[in-house]
Amino acid sequence: MIRALSFLAIVAGLGLAAGACRAQVEGKDLKAAYIFNFAMFTTWPDAAGKGPLFVCASPDNPLWSALSALNGKPINGRPWTVTELAHPKAAHCDIAVLARSMERPALLSAGVLVVRDGAGGKAAITLVEDDEHIRFDIDTQEAAKSGLRFSSHLLRLARNVL
Repeated sequence: MIRALSFLAIVAGLGLAAGACRAQVEGKDLKAAYIFNFAMFTTWPDAAGKGPLFVCASPDNPLWSALSALNGKPINGRPWTVTELAHPKAAHCDIAVLARSMERPALLSAGVLVVRDGAGGKAAITLVEDDEHIRFDIDTQEAAKSGLRFSSHLLRLARNVL
């Protein structure tokens, strides 16, 4: 009986220690990981190149450093490359990451996946903080305007699909 109680106390203690040791992930890093995974489950029009996958954002966007940390990682054989929205390469964005209040730049052409960090404007995907969790909404009509299609796996994970 004493051995059983000792065993239960040790197991309970290990469970509490494991819970306390969980690493906290910053919201910006988690959002960047979401965007990285959105790219893996998005199909661009046939005209999209096979070169780098250009992710465009403003350097003053809170997600800039987290997005830049992913530079060079492959997405379906294309290296992830972060560039400034104001940079000439931004005309060739594959993904544009916009802050909540930022308007969609006119220079973005068709075939661009627009991801907005917070509700506030039109985007194919909107990241939403909901009850201390990060969720996302998908607007398939906005995506279709850009010639983009999303995997059914991604659609199933969305909070809302419009």
